[in-house]
Amino acid sequence: MNILVINGSPKKKGGASAFFSKALRFMLFPQKVMSKTIGLSRNYENIFTELRSVDIVILSVPLYVDGIPSPVIRFLQQMERYCVNNKCKFMLYVISNSGFVGGHQNRAHLEQYKCWCERAGIAWGGGLGIGGGVMLHVIFYVILLLSIIQFVIGILINILSGEPAVNNALLLSFARNMVVWLFFNSGMLFYEFTLAQAIKKKRVIKDKYTRAMVPSFIFLIFADIFMALEALFHGKMIFSLYKKIDYIKNMQ
Repeated sequence: MNILVINGSPKKKGGASAFFSKALRFMLFPQKVMSKTIGLSRNYENIFTELRSVDIVILSVPLYVDGIPSPVIRFLQQMERYCVNNKCKFMLYVISNSGFVGGHQNRAHLEQYKCWCERAGIAWGGGLGIGGGVMLHVIFYVILLLSIIQFVIGILINILSGEPAVNNALLLSFARNMVVWLFFNSGMLFYEFTLAQAIKKKRVIKDKYTRAMVPSFIFLIFADIFMALEALFHGKMIFSLYKKIDYIKNMQ
């Protein structure tokens, strides 16, 4: 079975969509899987040339304003014409991730891809909506980085103290961090595994929804902190986020 995974994020590298597609690729082993990225390009020939020979296409894409990101809309318009003209026979699965904590926030987004499948004559395989996608992506790297730093520092301290480099306390601490990561990502990992099993059998599944495993009120606190830090990183002061755009002022 030939599988094509398409990253629909406009980001050049990284991003939650790439993170979820990589996790799914790992679960699809030992199937033959190719990866492509849409990005902001307007030339999709490197993707279209693969469509006639693949059995499965998986699109991992972020939710933008309850809908499809504009670069992906442009891609789908051209992809629809290509599929109709070349009678493509693959099955489409979609992973939609949103910054909102609720996975069901992705429902309308997935429905739009179902409509596209009807127009393009493509079989719809099913979708997965993930809430808190950005948080899950950030948590992965934060916990991984902190765990590695803590592990290395622990080894150095043990060596300087004349103790074995790796002891039970160090291993227990590392294992504890991994359990925390697994807890936060348990919903995503379970449903991506379920999706992977369906893809391997080329089976249609009902759309699934999951989220970051953290209470909503805690999620909102950390989401606000993250957005403030993200604004500062891009040279924006926090108060500027509350300013109204000029054309909105003119409408009032």
